[in-house]
Amino acid sequence: MTNDSTAPHLSQKGIAALDALLASTVDAHTLPALTWGVTTATGPLYFATRGDRVWGDSAQGQIDEDTILQLYSQTKLVVAVAALQLVDRGVWSLDDPAVVEKHAPELWAQEILSYDDNDNEVYTPRKTPLTLRHLLNHTSGLAYPFSSPVLGKWAAAHKLATQRDPEAGLAPFTVPLLFEPGTQWRYSVGIDWVGAIIERVTGSTLEDYFQKNIWQPLGIKSITFNATAENIAKLQVPQARVETDGGVTWVESHGSLRDLTPGVVYKQASGGGGLLGTARDYLSFLAAILRSREEPSEILTPAGYAELFTNSLGERRDDNDAYAGLAAYAFLQPLDKGLVANNAAGLGFSVGLGLALADTATGRKKGSGHWGGIAKTGFWLDPATGIAAIIGTQIFTPGVLFEPAFNGVYAKFERTLYDALE
Repeated sequence: MTNDSTAPHLSQKGIAALDALLASTVDAHTLPALTWGVTTATGPLYFATRGDRVWGDSAQGQIDEDTILQLYSQTKLVVAVAALQLVDRGVWSLDDPAVVEKHAPELWAQEILSYDDNDNEVYTPRKTPLTLRHLLNHTSGLAYPFSSPVLGKWAAAHKLATQRDPEAGLAPFTVPLLFEPGTQWRYSVGIDWVGAIIERVTGSTLEDYFQKNIWQPLGIKSITFNATAENIAKLQVPQARVETDGGVTWVESHGSLRDLTPGVVYKQASGGGGLLGTARDYLSFLAAILRSREEPSEILTPAGYAELFTNSLGERRDDNDAYAGLAAYAFLQPLDKGLVANNAAGLGFSVGLGLALADTATGRKKGSGHWGGIAKTGFWLDPATGIAAIIGTQIFTPGVLFEPAFNGVYAKFERTLYDALE
């Protein structure tokens, strides 16, 4: 715990409440196993884990601070930090379309897809230049097949390559646009493209870039794109939700989005969802972002920090559709219903974070940033309060994006945490 008397602290009563909530959640099998923690800019306030590494098989050991999680879309914030580092170094501008045109010509060539009344594909040339900002803030016109019925139909017809294939390269992300860049918000593969562009501009793999410019400066050793015998042996094994007459149980999931065979290295690392690592190390990464608010940290400048906490979608107006789709992504986080009401009036998006544009009932303050991963991990940074927090289990039920048990526990953790602060 930090010795700074002006920084947030947790009361002993609050720590006991967090411990009790963790124990009751896991012991009742509400979730298979659970990790959570909170940090200030200067260091962790609290970190705890509970549950079987392999649910139902205690002989395989309990999860702990060295347990590896599949972080999936929590990778996106790391790519955003890397992109902002390159802005700081004068390598590029987020708003210069020449960056995408030069370094991702196959993306630059994509047109806008629609279907006519006879269900034929129709392609319309794009009029708006694509920028890194569009790719980072999910307004590029790209999507994931699961987030768009139109793209889902196209992907099936064209047998779009799967992200599970290590040799697929950029093929899973090479898809047509659905709308003019900057006109709508749609959760997308855009950040995978930013990762690829970082590789092409720097001449480094994304793995090596992260290691040199983010993980090593922070002393972080567990976070990587690469599955090894060592980290897979520490993996919390993902579970799938199964409903029974007696309630809910968990069985080992075989629906992972990536190949976890030790030694497999992907031809193109997924900047949108490829990282593995410990929650404790990711919390250290979040602390470094908090440290960059007023002076440069090991990984980010105040200018980069400001970009992460500035809404990039423009003013809300009747003729601005950039907010379309934001409410639909709320399944990723147990967001306060007040934020997503009235067509997500309380939400914004920066170049790396979903933003709360108002204080929330669960505790986080206006200006907080958040995101998560599909295997049911999540985090938020609350600059006004001076904390960042993380929560994670490993649930991957094929065909199911929303896990009510996780979202319910997430909200309870957040409220209990804020009630514990002093």
